[in-house]
Amino acid sequence: MFVHFILNPNAGNGRGQKKWRQLQPHLTIPYEFHETEYAGHTCELARSIARTATKKQPVCIIAIGGDGTLHEVVNGVAMSEHVYIGAIAAGSGNDFARGYHVFKDAKQLEQFVVSKQATVHDVGVARINDYEKRFVNNFGIGFDAFVAIMANESQLKKKLNKWKLGKLSYPYYVIQALFTFKPFQLTAIHNGKREVYNDVWFATVSNQPFFGGGMNLSPVSNTQDGKLEVTVVSNLSKWKLLLLFGSVFFAKHTQMKEVQQFEVEQIQFEFQFDEQVMSHADGEKQQLQPGTNVILVYVDEKAWHLAK
Repeated sequence: MFVHFILNPNAGNGRGQKKWRQLQPHLTIPYEFHETEYAGHTCELARSIARTATKKQPVCIIAIGGDGTLHEVVNGVAMSEHVYIGAIAAGSGNDFARGYHVFKDAKQLEQFVVSKQATVHDVGVARINDYEKRFVNNFGIGFDAFVAIMANESQLKKKLNKWKLGKLSYPYYVIQALFTFKPFQLTAIHNGKREVYNDVWFATVSNQPFFGGGMNLSPVSNTQDGKLEVTVVSNLSKWKLLLLFGSVFFAKHTQMKEVQQFEVEQIQFEFQFDEQVMSHADGEKQQLQPGTNVILVYVDEKAWHLAK
C-alpha cells in the first residue's frame, strides 16, 4: 500500500496547509505529497495516481481539503480498481466529513495502511448534455446551486474562513438570493412516472444527508443502499422558503407539503432555463447550455472504497 497526499492549499482559507503542517512531522509511512496549483488539478493528479495502482501494489489517495477537493478526487479515480480514497477535512462546509469517515491524525492513517480496512460506497452520476459528473454528496438544480455557487465564489466566504466561519456564508446568500432567483418549471421522469412541477425553487438528488454546511436535507440517505433520494421544493413563497432553510438543519422541512421527497435508482430532469437556473455537483458549479436541458441522474453502486 502506497499513500499519496493531495493538498488543496486554498481550502478553508489555508486550513489545509495548517492541517498538513500538523500531520506531516508525525508520519512514519512512505508517501508522496502533491499540492494542487489550479482548478481541476486535483482531478488530474488523482487520475494519474490511479493509473499506477495494481492488485499487488494498491494506492491510497488522501485528500486534504473540503468537499470540492473530494469531489475532484472521486471524479479523477472514477472506477479505477485497487484505489482507496481517504480524507482529512479542511474545508469550510465539510459536508463530506459529516457523512463519511475522515482521518483525524497520523496514527489513524498508519493503522489503515496496516489493516487496509475500508468501506464500499455508492456514487451518484449526473449525465449533463453529453458529459458525466460524479458526486459523493449531492447534485442540485436551481436555488441551492445558485446559492452554493454565489457562496463559493464570494469574498465573504474567504473572510469568514479566517475565523472558521465559512459555512455561515451559505445562509447569508440564501437571504440575498431570495430577491433575485426566479422559480422555474421542471419535468421529472422516474419510477415509471412523468411528473411536472411548477414554480420549482430547487431539486436536489442526495447520496448522503448533508449539504450547505450541515443542513440535514435528506435524513434517510445512505451511501451504501444503492439508492438516491430526491428533494423537490416548489409552490411556496420566498418567506416560507426562508423558513424551510431554517428548519432543514433539524430535518423538520420534511413535514412541509411543498417539499416532495422520494427514492430512485435513476431520474431524468427536463427543463428550460435562463441565466438564473444553475446546477452543482457537491457544491461545484456545472455548466448548463441555454435552452432545453436534459439531465439523467443515476446511482453507481459500490463504486469506490473509503479508507478508514
